[in-house]
Amino acid sequence: MLCGRFSEGAYIFQNVHTFGGEARHAAAHIALLCTAARRLFGLDVRISADELRRRIARLAEACRTPSRVSVRAIVRLYPTGTMEIACDEPSIYAGYVLRSLRPDALFVRMAPPLPSLPTSAAEHTRLMADALAHARGAHTAIMTDGEGYAVSESAQPLFAVSGYTVMTPPAAAAEESVERRLVREAARGTDLTFAERRITIDDLAAADEIFTADHRGITSVASIGSKHYMPIIAERIAAQIEEITF
Repeated sequence: MLCGRFSEGAYIFQNVHTFGGEARHAAAHIALLCTAARRLFGLDVRISADELRRRIARLAEACRTPSRVSVRAIVRLYPTGTMEIACDEPSIYAGYVLRSLRPDALFVRMAPPLPSLPTSAAEHTRLMADALAHARGAHTAIMTDGEGYAVSESAQPLFAVSGYTVMTPPAAAAEESVERRLVREAARGTDLTFAERRITIDDLAAADEIFTADHRGITSVASIGSKHYMPIIAERIAAQIEEITF
């Protein structure tokens, strides 16, 4: 179903990067939706990657999306099995990029349930965490759990860079988001080392860079408190992601 306004209720979702109306990495997005649907709703999703591409292309055409512009297609799947797809406004960027916005961040102790799966609960927890960060004078939140480990969300995985090593918390292969996989492949396609480990607040304080990945590309954190971070590796990762996509 293509929609102008989403239904209410719980859902799982994917944010799909489209360029010129063409959905990128549709097969990987569908695979993650299938995994989450089986685990959470007991559903078998019966839609192929080709069908998702066709639906998104029809929606882009109906919305008269410019041909050389990136747009997010938001795909939601509800416990009833209903799937809805809607498009955002056109982006100021074309393709995956290192975003010009470099937010100041702070730590918020607030972990969403099932952070490795793309659920409405995780999405709304992110909105609440960012609202708390804004109220405290920062632009975004880095969420931590009760043990002091950084939370890496499915829709916005977190990465820390120390030297030439890109670190991120572990994720099961079936639950790895498209964005996390792209960063992993981008790092391994260069002279960078990709490492999976639980990341503490102290690890982030000692890091050279911190960045997140989402449907737009890479967002590099500018600072946490008095600690400032560089965007050098983040820029390399963003460029490599766009390269490997083609």
